[in-house]
Amino acid sequence: MRKNLHKGLVQLDGTTGPARRFLGLKWKVLLLSSLILIAIVVSFTSITYVSLMDDFESQRDAQHQRYASEVEGLIDQIANNLHQLAELIPFMEGMGIDLLKGNGTRITETFDPHWALLQLNKGIELVRFYDNSHQLLASWGILEADTHEGPMLDWVRDVNAREHPISPLRCKKNCTQFAVAPLLVEGNKVGVVVIGAPLVDAILGFKNISGADIGLLIKEPGDVARSNDTRIAQWKVRVAALTSSEKIRPILNAVAEKYPDFRNLEQGVQGFWDNRYQQLKLLPLERIDPSDKAQLIVVTDTTSTVRTIQSSTQQNMIIGLVGLVLSEILLFVILTKPLSRLKHIVFTLPLLARSSFQDFRASLRYAGQKQWLKDEIDMLDETAVALSHQLEQLEDQVADRTRILARKMEELSTERDFINNLLDIAQVIVITQNANGQILTLNAHGETLIQFTENELQGRPFIDMLALENDSQDLPARLEEVRSARREQLRHEANILCKDTSLRHILWLHSRLTRHAADDPAMLSVGLDMTEHKRTQGRLAWLADHDPLTDLFNRRRFQEELEQMLNLAARYKHSGALLFFDLDQFKYINDTSGHQAGDALLKMVARMLLGSIRSVDILGRLGGDEFAVILPQTTAEGAIEVAKNALACLNQGRIMVNGRTHTASASVGIALFPEHGNNVHDLLAAADLAMYQAKEAGRGSWHLFSDEEKTRERMHTLVYWKEKIEHALAHDRFLFYFQPIMHIADKTIDHYEVLLRMLDDDGTILVPHFFIPAAEQTGLIHAIDHMVLRKAIAQSAEVRRRGHCIRFSINLSAHAFHDPELLPILKETFARYDADPSTFMFEITETAALEDLSAARTLMETIKMLGCSFTLDDFGVGFSSFYYIRQLPIDVVKIDGSFIRNLADSPDDQILVKALCEVARGFGKKTTAEFVETAATLAVLEKMGIDYAQGFLIGTPAPAHDSPFKDVLEA
Repeated sequence: MRKNLHKGLVQLDGTTGPARRFLGLKWKVLLLSSLILIAIVVSFTSITYVSLMDDFESQRDAQHQRYASEVEGLIDQIANNLHQLAELIPFMEGMGIDLLKGNGTRITETFDPHWALLQLNKGIELVRFYDNSHQLLASWGILEADTHEGPMLDWVRDVNAREHPISPLRCKKNCTQFAVAPLLVEGNKVGVVVIGAPLVDAILGFKNISGADIGLLIKEPGDVARSNDTRIAQWKVRVAALTSSEKIRPILNAVAEKYPDFRNLEQGVQGFWDNRYQQLKLLPLERIDPSDKAQLIVVTDTTSTVRTIQSSTQQNMIIGLVGLVLSEILLFVILTKPLSRLKHIVFTLPLLARSSFQDFRASLRYAGQKQWLKDEIDMLDETAVALSHQLEQLEDQVADRTRILARKMEELSTERDFINNLLDIAQVIVITQNANGQILTLNAHGETLIQFTENELQGRPFIDMLALENDSQDLPARLEEVRSARREQLRHEANILCKDTSLRHILWLHSRLTRHAADDPAMLSVGLDMTEHKRTQGRLAWLADHDPLTDLFNRRRFQEELEQMLNLAARYKHSGALLFFDLDQFKYINDTSGHQAGDALLKMVARMLLGSIRSVDILGRLGGDEFAVILPQTTAEGAIEVAKNALACLNQGRIMVNGRTHTASASVGIALFPEHGNNVHDLLAAADLAMYQAKEAGRGSWHLFSDEEKTRERMHTLVYWKEKIEHALAHDRFLFYFQPIMHIADKTIDHYEVLLRMLDDDGTILVPHFFIPAAEQTGLIHAIDHMVLRKAIAQSAEVRRRGHCIRFSINLSAHAFHDPELLPILKETFARYDADPSTFMFEITETAALEDLSAARTLMETIKMLGCSFTLDDFGVGFSSFYYIRQLPIDVVKIDGSFIRNLADSPDDQILVKALCEVARGFGKKTTAEFVETAATLAVLEKMGIDYAQGFLIGTPAPAHDSPFKDVLEA
């Protein structure tokens, strides 16, 4: 093609003689005037500007020296005024006699009336009188923090010695001019007076003399925290005084932003602020000690001078522009004809775009006569003709190939759209790698998941994206086997490192790809994100062994650890101890400040107990406010010492909730093994009894268990509570408290949980954990169950008779399923009061049905046939909950409160509660969340689809006379 173009450049008449002399079009333009004119304008303007700027700099230096002299003169004038004032003091009324006597009290009384006048009229801020022995007689005004007595006493000694006045200047936080002068009364020197006046007013008067603005800057030590009305953070200075503050202060801030280095002001800076040109430069003064922190800065308006220089420069530029315009006119005259030819070519070129090659060549052939000196336009004519021939030939070839490519592109587009759509909708990571293991492509879901874009990963080794564990060190070799065709597929799990440094657990499947070229992908890697699945598995496994509130071992895991410790102690003949902690007044904290306060206290106690025991000791939370510690290989003395340390540590704990301060206190029971028991049950029972002994002896104490008191203590406790329970049953001392349970969807109260309380002889309301254990051991639990059923059914029937429909939820004890009288009493009571069984819901726990699952299921099915329903309490605490939800005929599951307390702030609890809800919903069960204490928690539960909510946010347990249906229950 180049050969053909070259041929097109020969003379149009067909001859091949010597080439015409050629002069380019750009030389015709540049050589005429433009280059010379531009050079002249630039040179002349630059020289003029530099000369003017040199003169301007010289004037600024001379003016700055004059400013320094004027400021020095003002300071001298202040010093002279102060000395004149010092000479007049002895002549003030009464001052001469008092100064002769050297009586400081009399001097103070006499000078006080003059002090106020000196402050107002003379601007004096400090006056101090010293005697000939350099002792201070009287003083007015306050010294600056940085002006110590030491330097001032040095001045006084110097004046006393030489009897000659001095004029020191001190600039620390502010600049003060002092006059230290001897006092002469009747020709006798009676002491020295020190007078201080601020330098600010005199410095500000500088503007009246010079017309320039001046400021006093005080350097501050260290870093200035931030700028304000008096501080400039970048320079680490404080503005002590400033003329025209409203106008100059913004200029100082702007200069500080542009020139943060304060040393730039020593040479001076200049800029355009507030529509004026301003110059800022430090003013050195010989009177200011180098150790002082003061600097004077002068702000000079240079607008007139700068604008004069600008005007001169503009005039030079205008002259140059005029010359340039004349040159352009000349160029226009010269280029008129060539440009007309070029215009003809430009308007003819569209014929090539329309494939009118013959018309194009015909138009150029008669474009006009050729110039004697050949230029670019002549070459353009000849090249355009040759190009038209080439384009005509290429167009035919392109048309044929375009038809072929169109068919291929349509096929490839269809395949590409299918693959792209497939990769976009697939919720997996799709990566292709070359033969070296480097990443080639990444799909959209992969970019979203690992936060890297495809461009960022291209060329990076795939193996570098993985966080390999010790058991995955052979993974690079196995991947190489797939890429090198020695293996078809590879499946493994590995963590991938995301852009934000987080890890995601991915299940990878690598497949070998068939390659047709060296650049083709060698392996396809597909990854499925298993992060949330693994996290949920880990959380469930952790919850099986730990208390979710305190992160300590739960009762089950703690008992396993205790059993292992007992086995080791028996095998190796070691002794150890078990410490049983029960918090004092914990119920009071929950009742007065809510469960959140109780939870905070439990967390604090767990941390403090961990800090007070040895690293080999084992700490667990057995439930509620009970903690226990296993002390391996210790003696009774060692166990007592640990108990004392733990109690001392707990006594220092404080929490503040709603203005109330709660302290941590506990009673500790100590049992030794194998002395007090060689199995878990006996040892825990011994420690529990010892703990109750400690509580009776006085809260916040410890007690070591002894075999002699074991039987006596247990019998005493059982007999004591047996009598109380029998007395309460006989005299109707049991009370019902009602806690509302809300239906979350419509925000209405759906039913009430019936909570049992005992009224003690002294009026104390006792919660179930005080008397239920004794009732279970003495067999009175059945009588309590019967009483609760009869009383609750009677109250429900009365509520229904008065036109209300209220559902009750009643807790059944673990022994109810072994009570042969329970079902007959239930049927007889329903019939007697004509109550509606559908308004009753019975709550059971895993423990209640654990001993005989078959009997429990049979009894529950029989009760459900009456119309009642069942709730499984404490759902999710153990893995067995999932078994009971399938085996027992329950209608509602109550999610344990340990997962609900911190639900709004705990992503882990949210994952677990959501999983529990989905499991319950999958079995067709409704869900209730207890311990709902905040609106944020309720919002999360509503979003998850939980059916019911119970807790302090919904309503606190209340007796019958405080319940919403009190008029019915009290009738």
